[in-house]
Amino acid sequence: MMNTTPLKLALLGLCLSVDASAAEWFVSPTGSNTSGNGTFVQPFRTIGHVLAPGNDIVHAGDTVTLRGPAGNNTYPECEVRLRVPLTLRSHAGEMAHIHCDITNIDTVAVQIDPEASGSRLSRLEISGGYYYGVFLQTDWEQGTNESGHGPLDVIIEDSRIHDTGRDAIKITPHSDRTTIRRCEIWNSGAIYPPGTPLDDKNAEGIDNVNGSGMVVEDNYIHHTATTGVYFKGGAADVIVQRNRIENPGLAGILVGFDTSPEFFDLDSNPGYYEAIGGIVRNNIVVGGNYSGIGLYASRDAIVVNNTLIDTAALGHAAIYFGVTFQDWDENALRPANIRPLIRNNLIVQDGRPCIAIRYSDELGGLSGLDGSPGTDYNAFNNEQGACAFSDSRPGSPLDNGGNLAQWRSHTGTDMNSLEAALGLAPDGHLLPGSPAINAGQTRPEVIDDIDRQPRTGAYDIGADEVASEAIFSGGFEAQ
Repeated sequence: MMNTTPLKLALLGLCLSVDASAAEWFVSPTGSNTSGNGTFVQPFRTIGHVLAPGNDIVHAGDTVTLRGPAGNNTYPECEVRLRVPLTLRSHAGEMAHIHCDITNIDTVAVQIDPEASGSRLSRLEISGGYYYGVFLQTDWEQGTNESGHGPLDVIIEDSRIHDTGRDAIKITPHSDRTTIRRCEIWNSGAIYPPGTPLDDKNAEGIDNVNGSGMVVEDNYIHHTATTGVYFKGGAADVIVQRNRIENPGLAGILVGFDTSPEFFDLDSNPGYYEAIGGIVRNNIVVGGNYSGIGLYASRDAIVVNNTLIDTAALGHAAIYFGVTFQDWDENALRPANIRPLIRNNLIVQDGRPCIAIRYSDELGGLSGLDGSPGTDYNAFNNEQGACAFSDSRPGSPLDNGGNLAQWRSHTGTDMNSLEAALGLAPDGHLLPGSPAINAGQTRPEVIDDIDRQPRTGAYDIGADEVASEAIFSGGFEAQ
């Protein structure tokens, strides 16, 4: 047997030498790009100066630390661009603010290139950008550069991203395995004048087009111009968990949506599915004009232990099976949702539908669902009467809606679900005595709740597992 110890030692030595060569560069609003040398005592003045490739300052593995003391923490810069793997962060105990005024046309605040795979943005406030606050750029192109990709394994953490021109965070095809955690995201869509119709806006909190393996967790996302979070265009194996989403302009969380055909990877996804796999669990969604959680052309989606409160103010339903048009392209397939699993979700509505399946006569007929909705062990409450369920597919008796008993009879689902006053605190946690306690199904996809408290025994329905003390703050806390 070959002795691999010398090789292992050599590789370890190589890793140590790379780590040893990594440098930390300091930037401060009081620094200088001429007399500064990037040390803590003599910092540079601008981020762009440090990152400019012609200045040959940063190298792969380096850290750029931004000073951000209260009252003097703003960097008025656009196109802050990571071209090699870096950590860009605020100094400990401070919060540096990168601000790109949206009057700077065709800009983003921070861009991460494919060559910057493995980069980390940490403890930053990022605002503005005519298009995006954070933009993960790709060099993948269907039919031209199908071996290309965007930046891989990027981490965005403990940050505040807000008042962006369009999306707060934009993820482009094959920018895979992005992690977004413990962030506050709000006020996307700042380029749209007041009164702009909702249909004319495109400004999500997190907009992921064909970026697989994304993890979105423990964030507070609120007052987005359109959807809080969506992943579409063939994004596979995404996890959205333990987030609180409030007052999205469109929907809370969308598993799939509607993507132009050129952004699909047809080698891995010839069926034009918008979302493949994916788990949405332990989220609380409050408010919103359309679905709390919507599914569009998804395959094998898992939606478990979420709490949806007063969603769908203008249309759709708390849980909604939608159809996708994919630019009406003659080659696109626009599949129905298939094989969803929807369990242990708690839904409180104020006169609006609880579950709906759409059907459209356009393009020869488009269905929001093929087969069963896969719903069971859910808890429903309509504060203005019985919860409404609709199925607009041809031959359905529930085209105009029906009650839970009629839904059960028609679909054969939700046999173990309940409808009752559910006993919620204002923040969405369960109150003692709620009928949702111990009424759920034990699921292997869920081991904890929105507060990271373990689930044991019979699961509670919804994002909260009742315990003596809730630890979720309901918002972002600076780290």
